[in-house]
Amino acid sequence: MIDIPPALQAKLDAGATTLCWVWILTRQDGMKFGFTDHDQVLELEGVSCEPASGFTHGDLRSETGGAPARGAVFGQLDSGVITRADIAAGVWDGAGLALYRVDWTEPSLFWRAFTGELGEIRHGDQGFEADVSGLSARLNRTIGRAFSRLCDAELGDARCGVDLDAAGCRAEGAVSEQITARAMRVSGANSLDASALTHGVLSWPGASWPDQRIVSARNEGAERVIELEGAVPEGVTVGQAVHLNRGCDKRFETCASRFNNALNFRGCPHMPGNDALIRPVSARR
Repeated sequence: MIDIPPALQAKLDAGATTLCWVWILTRQDGMKFGFTDHDQVLELEGVSCEPASGFTHGDLRSETGGAPARGAVFGQLDSGVITRADIAAGVWDGAGLALYRVDWTEPSLFWRAFTGELGEIRHGDQGFEADVSGLSARLNRTIGRAFSRLCDAELGDARCGVDLDAAGCRAEGAVSEQITARAMRVSGANSLDASALTHGVLSWPGASWPDQRIVSARNEGAERVIELEGAVPEGVTVGQAVHLNRGCDKRFETCASRFNNALNFRGCPHMPGNDALIRPVSARR
């Protein structure tokens, strides 16, 4: 049930038309940013909400049966607030979203229409689109470890134990060409075959850009064509140094053969699969 302040309800009953939308985003680092479709700055919940952000939202749907509410928000990329670089770096991943309906003539009169968090964020040349889910979506997340044939450690972390700086785990090269928004050609990284780089990590020595996951890699002569999970950062030029780390598909066979690390495998490789459940009963004992 929506709790509307009596004073605001009285205005609504009288046919008030001085309502606007306000969005307040709270990043994982605690920073809060406010946006409004009104033409003036509004103060709400201690946050200065800026106009002219291009912010809007699509349908925010609440489902029956306990399914979380879902929707989307849209906005303009802004050099001072939401930037391509921050989106690529994951700064806005999981940010909290509160949507308010506010009387702009008296901003102390408002109600909260939706509370949730941002999911996947996509951006183009001028704007971005972010999936939104209600807070109940957190109940669908896996908490703790799960039984799986695949390893649940991250390559190179304390539970994995692989030293990514060791010989044979890293190749050094340089960008020779950017092919698409997410793909580029790398030269000089001949010490590792492309087959070992899928699921690996690319880092940018000497730059402040975050490490990026390698989705796929292939050999093209003496060069490697690398496709990244996210966009190539703005500012990357030909000659930019890169480090390419071996990848791991989290299978036991890969852990043992590629990294000689079977003792640290954090999965259940011999766990029976679904085929064991549907196998016909045998008369043999």
